[in-house]
Amino acid sequence: MIQGIYTASMGMTPLLQKQDQIANNLSNVNTTGFKQSGLFIKSYQKYVADDQLQPFVNREIKADEVYIDYSEGTMKQTKNQFDIGIQGSGFLTVMTGDGVQYTRNGSFALNSEGFIVASDGSKVMGTEGYIRLERNLPVTISDRGEVLQDNMSMGFLKVVDFQKPYKMLRCGEGRFRPQLPDNPEVSSAGYVVRQGYLETSNVDMIKNMVAMISAHRNFEADQKALQAQDQTLEQAVNQVGKVA
Repeated sequence: MIQGIYTASMGMTPLLQKQDQIANNLSNVNTTGFKQSGLFIKSYQKYVADDQLQPFVNREIKADEVYIDYSEGTMKQTKNQFDIGIQGSGFLTVMTGDGVQYTRNGSFALNSEGFIVASDGSKVMGTEGYIRLERNLPVTISDRGEVLQDNMSMGFLKVVDFQKPYKMLRCGEGRFRPQLPDNPEVSSAGYVVRQGYLETSNVDMIKNMVAMISAHRNFEADQKALQAQDQTLEQAVNQVGKVA
């Protein structure tokens, strides 16, 4: 009976975590370059042999891993010369106060010093360092990331990739960093840079809404099972064995 209460409560915990992931996805449905995440939930069995070598089975349900879906969002045209979208595999490189980070959010601008920067002022990196431009001249960016002003090459945007499956950690602002220090950058060959476009969020709203409803119903079922076990236990304690 106590085992039933424990099992029901264990089933509720990962469902709460799953709801958190879904809520985060839905809140970022309009965030440029956002990648939706999900939760692997698995059940496992732990066997402990007793004196007769018969297995005692303790079934638990736990959250196994939070995963990130790196599939591409759709391209939305903005006609802003510093908006950059990437089609294909790869990330733009940004130098932040916490070090180098990687992003698919190419909503950039030009700061007062002529450097291409992200919304928080972090500088966008080129293959040879930061790219500095003249503020009063139009900018053209080729499909390979070459930045041109007045038909002169000012440098190439640093587009990099990592070994797949990706092992990345979120850093906020739609950015990532490698999860392991021995996960170095590799050249990305399969990409096209689109100037004047931004990659939209890849959140599937309908799929996430269905998952939220399903998780909510499963949580309610576990909650009712826990309450039933609790009521049965209460009767056993207060009524069974009572002397009339």
